[in-house]
Amino acid sequence: MIFWIVIIGIQNLWRTFWVKKKEFSKVLSLILDVQLDSSAKTTFHRYIDYFINYTIVFLIKKNDDFLQLFSEVNDKSKRVTFMDRYFSNDLISYEMVCMILNDEKLIKKIGLHHEWIEYPLMLRTSYLLSTSKERGVDETDIIPRELDLDCSFKEYLLSWSFEEKKLSKKGIDYFKKNFENKYNQLCKIMGINP
Repeated sequence: MIFWIVIIGIQNLWRTFWVKKKEFSKVLSLILDVQLDSSAKTTFHRYIDYFINYTIVFLIKKNDDFLQLFSEVNDKSKRVTFMDRYFSNDLISYEMVCMILNDEKLIKKIGLHHEWIEYPLMLRTSYLLSTSKERGVDETDIIPRELDLDCSFKEYLLSWSFEEKKLSKKGIDYFKKNFENKYNQLCKIMGINP
């Protein structure tokens, strides 16, 4: 009983601190310094992990929270570290992943998207491929055109969708036009006449 009272008290204290976004952001910046500069796993590091995970799972509820959270985190490598941690957390909803990926302005404000965007795009693609009907996924569903992405990553996502037979006619045309060698190679492997 006492344990739960303490836990509820800590959570209320955390939420009170969360309201003070600028101070919270300063603390996060310091915590990410420790996270980036150390490979040791002490009790202190477990507390830092808890702080980051609690923030990710219980406090971030909308895209604007990232902007406020990063208001005092000026080092973009710290932002990348946080975004990597965010998307690798199994408790983040698919809806939240999509909200972030659909917000081009947020992605650009966070910065260095080429260093953290691939995993969330793979999560979204995986979900789309598992829930879409055959030939139901356009290339624009999996590749945001407004972001400068590595060509080999685009090819990977399109190949994956094509192999799963989920890429739409429009998507196949885009794949064939932009990645002809890979398209022909997959057609040969799959026994399809290109």
